[in-house]
Amino acid sequence: MNRQEFAKILKKAREEGNITQLELAHRTGFTNRSIIFWEQGKKNISLENADKLLKAIGVEIKIGGSE
Repeated sequence: MNRQEFAKILKKAREEGNITQLELAHRTGFTNRSIIFWEQGKKNISLENADKLLKAIGVEIKIGGSE
């Protein structure tokens, strides 16, 4: 997944969860600026940090389809 695809997923999930960027920053310990950059696809994000963000929103991404 490239950073533009992740940016779309992150923003959509955050908005559907009715969570502001600032609230997500507080929940995760990341800066608001980092959240903005990741949502705009301007910065790369590690898998660990992506997982932390999505878990704070309540989203789990499953890879593969045989479960």
